[in-house]
Amino acid sequence: NARMEYSTDTTTATNTTTSAFAQNTSISFSGSGELDNGMTVSYFSLQTASTNSSSQSVSVDMGDAGKVMMSNYNMAGIGMIQDKVPNGGEQPWDDNGTHGAPEQGVASPHSGDRLGYSNSFGGATVSAAIDYQQSSPTTSLAVSMSPMEGLSVGAGIATDQSTATTEQDIETAYVTYSMGGISVGYQTTDVSAAAASSDIERSAYGLSFAVNENLSIGYGLSTTEFESSSITSDEENTGIGIAYTSGGMKLGII
Repeated sequence: NARMEYSTDTTTATNTTTSAFAQNTSISFSGSGELDNGMTVSYFSLQTASTNSSSQSVSVDMGDAGKVMMSNYNMAGIGMIQDKVPNGGEQPWDDNGTHGAPEQGVASPHSGDRLGYSNSFGGATVSAAIDYQQSSPTTSLAVSMSPMEGLSVGAGIATDQSTATTEQDIETAYVTYSMGGISVGYQTTDVSAAAASSDIERSAYGLSFAVNENLSIGYGLSTTEFESSSITSDEENTGIGIAYTSGGMKLGII
């Protein structure tokens, strides 16, 4: 995967804009095999050159008994539904500063290698994850389902414990609806921080429209409210995206 990028970010609080060229290249490897008992073992590895980072996972599919996996990225738990709102190719908050963690109202508390499990029960998909960063566990659970055609709903909870006596609780819920080429969605996330008067609330709205099989457009809005007095203003991120795909090439404007 090879990408050339140009990005422009505007910070609402200071009304400043930064622009930059970037290249985003990566290479991935995957494989799978079936055991004598019928279970399937899969492996995945992604190497990203731009940040010299990697993502890896090993999973065991046990059929009706569910799937167990070990990974260092979101394959299970609340991270699977951290942001389900439709967008134009990328979440509005993704490139604006240091984001993607509970400190910015995003339901993605896990870090490092984590153990996950997922299974389906009565039309609902249940997914759980746990890690032991800093010798203290971070645990999470997520449930999602589609009660009718086009409609998807889900919710998740997590306990992010940094020390034996310090933790923050996270809750998130979403609803999305798709009809034809149009998709709309809403998600809310609450972070109850360990420190007093430091809770965080984030609301996100999004709309995407597939003009045809090659061209799609999208709009997203993310608003984060900080209770802490040390943060002088709330944050609002807006994103508009256009993506055109032709064969193996994709041209995007975000």
